[in-house]
Amino acid sequence: MPPIFRALCWALAIMCVAVAQILDIIPENIATMLIIVLPAIMIATTPRYGRACAKRTAA
Repeated sequence: MPPIFRALCWALAIMCVAVAQILDIIPENIATMLIIVLPAIMIATTPRYGRACAKRTAA
């Protein structure tokens, strides 16, 4: 899956959490925690070969 589509999937998940909190489907404290934790999970699960920094080599 291209990186842009992977990022869009994660963004959609975060937006769904925000909408669910606005509609009182999930409590505010859990929604806040998820909005903070989901980007960290996204970064942790992104393959190294997909990041621009991984392509650089130290001189």
